[in-house]
Amino acid sequence: MTASVAKGQRGSLTKWVNGLACGAALAWLPGYSLLIGVLLIPLIAVCLLDSNRGEVMARMMMPYAFAALVHPFHMLWNADGSMDAAVMLLMNPMTSVVGWCAAGGGWFVFEVAILGVKLTRQFQVRQRKATIAKELATLAEEWDEQVAERP
Repeated sequence: MTASVAKGQRGSLTKWVNGLACGAALAWLPGYSLLIGVLLIPLIAVCLLDSNRGEVMARMMMPYAFAALVHPFHMLWNADGSMDAAVMLLMNPMTSVVGWCAAGGGWFVFEVAILGVKLTRQFQVRQRKATIAKELATLAEEWDEQVAERP
């Protein structure tokens, strides 16, 4: 069995297990599932729409989104996790706005980090280029002097 076939089977098994877990959560904890589903819409959208770095970006956004879920989860827990309580929480626009803005904050941090890395690399390349140019100028002066001394 080749490595790619084994990886494909593991990926298929992972998707299947994730599907079972989601189904179980929907059956046993519908209020929590609804709250998670609505507040994690930005992460799902990023994964589906950005094929290049969607998964990496969603991983960066996830801690921010989960931090925003703590208070609504606590409120839902106090209301015994009922579907009515979840709907009432989601009817409050601040719940969704705070959750989605937290995910947006994760996205912003990711983009700023990428920009910072690019700027740092560009600065390092410019420094290296200046160093090499200086070394080349020094070598050119040395060789010009040696050529001039020979005849």
